Amino acid sequence: MTEEAFVSSRPNFKVGGELREDLHEALTGMVINLPLSGCGHAELTLSNWGRPQGEDDPDFTLADLQLGDEIEILMGEDEETRIFIGDITAIEEQYGEGAPTLALLLQDRLHKLARMRDSRAFEDMSPNDVVNTLASEAGLTADVNVSDISSHWHQLNESHLAFLMRLLSRFDIALRLNGDQLRAKPEEEDPDPISLDADDNALKIRLLVDLNHQPTATTVSGYNVADDEATTFEANSLDPAPEGTAAARALSQLSWDGTEVVPHPFARSNAEAEAYARAHFHRQAKRFVQGSVVCQGEAALHSGREVELTGISPRLAGRYQVVHCVHRFDNQGGFETHLKVNRADWSPDQ
Repeated sequence: MTEEAFVSSRPNFKVGGELREDLHEALTGMVINLPLSGCGHAELTLSNWGRPQGEDDPDFTLADLQLGDEIEILMGEDEETRIFIGDITAIEEQYGEGAPTLALLLQDRLHKLARMRDSRAFEDMSPNDVVNTLASEAGLTADVNVSDISSHWHQLNESHLAFLMRLLSRFDIALRLNGDQLRAKPEEEDPDPISLDADDNALKIRLLVDLNHQPTATTVSGYNVADDEATTFEANSLDPAPEGTAAARALSQLSWDGTEVVPHPFARSNAEAEAYARAHFHRQAKRFVQGSVVCQGEAALHSGREVELTGISPRLAGRYQVVHCVHRFDNQGGFETHLKVNRADWSPDQ
């Protein structure tokens, strides 16, 4: 069940670049999932019944929609904000409970990477080279800044999407579409965070400060066969350092042990050991404060952006990164946005 929204705004749709007023009017429900990493997808529920102008018999009004059609979902009076674009990958017709309905499943262009499966070796290549190679094979342009470490990387009977997500997870890099471009690089500070206030446009906020699974330091070890030397690196801080109290500092203040040894992935060089240790420490530390937010529909929000939470306790107020974004619409609740958010620090003394 969704919360009652104060603002109801119906999305607009373009199919193959053409504005479709009939979809705008027929829409009864919409859910758009925008993960931080992976393929975005949407489901549209539409009333599939009407009477063509000048005719007495009802007709199936949306029968022209086909598998593979590209649908663009827009919000705003002037259609200025595109919240999703994807291909129809599934069509479901429903009968027997009122008027016939049509459900459309859309997936963004990353689904093309999921359809390509292989077993292959990328020898003497950097992760940047691997991402660019597979993106090019799928007809995608890419914005890449993962790592320049040159090594051998093996795709083991995996889809291109699964392989890239596994490879990039070693470096704590999310893979997603940013507009029409494949994005594979560290998250960046949002120059224009969206303000959400518990007394205004935020309908529900739930935040958890959690020391479980938080390390004071992360160590990665391995072996360099070519040099016949052990490899190791310990990461124990964030760069840049957060302004408030991070998990490692809180653990130190409590004198709670939290050193973590990560056995996988196996580091084949000191450069890999450093990259993997820093990535794992960062992945855990950024989840120190985590929570969920339900707000009035904010079409500009998507995973990777930041929100400024106000109207809550000073020790938790501030910026949070959106790590999962869901836009919802129905005729009863209107347009809402549901978020999962993370933050690396809090201010317990405030």
